[in-house]
Amino acid sequence: MKKTICIALLAFFASQTFAQRWNGGDETLFNRNHRGGFFVAPIVEFSDFENDMTTANGGGLAFVAGDLFFGAYGLGVTNYDNLINENFDRLEMGHGGFWLGYTVPQHRVVHAFTSVKAGWGAVNINFDGEPDYEDAFFAVTPEAGLEVNVFRWLRVAGAVGYRFMNGLDDSTTFNKDDLQTMTGSLTIRIGGFGRRHERYDD
Repeated sequence: MKKTICIALLAFFASQTFAQRWNGGDETLFNRNHRGGFFVAPIVEFSDFENDMTTANGGGLAFVAGDLFFGAYGLGVTNYDNLINENFDRLEMGHGGFWLGYTVPQHRVVHAFTSVKAGWGAVNINFDGEPDYEDAFFAVTPEAGLEVNVFRWLRVAGAVGYRFMNGLDDSTTFNKDDLQTMTGSLTIRIGGFGRRHERYDD
């Protein structure tokens, strides 16, 4: 019986293989795009902080599986200087963790995508003549935007989102809610994104 079942399954998969060709056919629930690849991505993130624009620089690495991508990211704020209290020498913030996204229809030159960055980080404030303040937090940043296929190996994406933070205590010099804000990001994705393989019935 087991042998018969194995032969039947092999015959089924073989028939499916010979019935499929590369073309622009419709995707179905059980015959989906088998695109695969990976990319590395420099990321620049902009956010509003006390009515002043701040910039975070970093990057990410992700693997492409169909219309999904998943990987990791890291971001560090570079210019929070003297934005809340003139006694600050510098306020630094960095976070990193998981990056999950969905892109469709990515074979188009311009297409939509959405993603979520979720990771751990810390805030550090250097005071003038006083001990440093430091606290840890967990951040979740959902975002949505548009991506442009420049070359097969290069994509440029812009998005807007919102950074939620948990675990950060209020300081005597700033409110933790000041760090939760709208964000905008520019991402350059470099890598191999695979090709669209779809179903065609002879």
